Amino acid sequence: MNQMGMRAPYPPAWRAWSLVAVLVAAYAVSFVDRQILGLLVQDLRRDLVISDSQIGLLQGPAFGLFYAVMGLPFGWLADRVHRPRLIAAGLILWTLMTLLGGMSSSFAMLFLTRIGVGVGEAALVPAAVTLLADSFAPTRRALPLAVFTAGISVGAGLALILGGGLIAFARDGVAGLPLIGGWLAHRAAWQVVLILAGLAGVPIAAVIAAIPDRTRGSQPVFGAAPEPLIAHLRHHRALFVPLLAGTSLLYLFANAFSSWMPALFIRGFGWAQATVGLRLGVLILIGALAGNLLSGGIAARLTRHGRANGALLVMIGGATLLAPLAVIGPLARDPLTAQIAVLLIYFAIALCFGVATAAVVAVTPAPLRGRMVALYLMLGNLIGLGFGPLGVGLILQHVLRDESAVGLALALIAAPSVLIGTGLLYRARAAYAARAG
Repeated sequence: MNQMGMRAPYPPAWRAWSLVAVLVAAYAVSFVDRQILGLLVQDLRRDLVISDSQIGLLQGPAFGLFYAVMGLPFGWLADRVHRPRLIAAGLILWTLMTLLGGMSSSFAMLFLTRIGVGVGEAALVPAAVTLLADSFAPTRRALPLAVFTAGISVGAGLALILGGGLIAFARDGVAGLPLIGGWLAHRAAWQVVLILAGLAGVPIAAVIAAIPDRTRGSQPVFGAAPEPLIAHLRHHRALFVPLLAGTSLLYLFANAFSSWMPALFIRGFGWAQATVGLRLGVLILIGALAGNLLSGGIAARLTRHGRANGALLVMIGGATLLAPLAVIGPLARDPLTAQIAVLLIYFAIALCFGVATAAVVAVTPAPLRGRMVALYLMLGNLIGLGFGPLGVGLILQHVLRDESAVGLALALIAAPSVLIGTGLLYRARAAYAARAG
């Protein structure tokens, strides 16, 4: 409703889906900037003289803790300010921090820039999800939100595909770039990759800043009084405790796997970075995009046929598929089996998380959506990014004492996190169905 309480029409389908496309591009860029370090692990260890635990800190807490903590303030802002401009400001910040990361000459400098990337990216999802929720009717919302979430898959795949190509380009052809080629030619390959990745987000920020904002449902335009989020959570704790805890534990494995999966092939099978980037990037794009689109399509169909808890049922299906794959897949003994495991694991992760934001939105009043999505992201990232990548690094360095045992470390992380997380989602079913219905 608008400030007079009148319901404005939803935008035309072409405009709403154009918004989806632009936000997918922004989400893809965010995941390129976030995940590209996974392909640079060996170079970072050599040039900065750092350990696996420090690599885990860069890929996990340095980014994740600040991404998580800043989510709630940005969620609060997403319920009150011009959301496209909020997204554009965050995009400029995280791309600048990625670029500055390419100028780092020490662990401490790179750590600080990863914090900046986390702060900037925290602005994206709460604002984007509420924009999309305001642009599609509830019965049609699951698919566009799943397509938006597919930006994760696109970004993760491109981080490897482009990263591998950029590494080769940085070593052989960067000097030929106009204006900046000579400056880049004197830098390490991993620094060139981060600088070029950072520059990619600038034009997208300009496009998003020009998008008009709109509101929907019962959410007032701007300047609304704060809503009782804590009271809402307490009243529906039988729903939100298992839902948020379960997704957070599943997110722990997802982040650990995406951060260390390139090292699994580089260390375990002796693959070159370019080979890892191309082959695994393509597998991620295929598996994860299929999972995202299938999750959105199934959830939308279930919702249209009267299953108000359709999004949660799809999440449970994805988590159930992921549980055995996450434990067994990283232990594959040959490259072919390991590649099949990567394809299936990313499919299952995408099937589960493709509709996670739609599941949260479906049981949240419009004035609370920005903050609720931010809370979901905050908890997921505090646990997922705070413990996932770092946990693998600590296990490798202090428990297994074998840097080639990445698969075993991932399996040890997966066993408790995925199995318990899946069980918690099952536990949320009854309360979710009552609330969504």
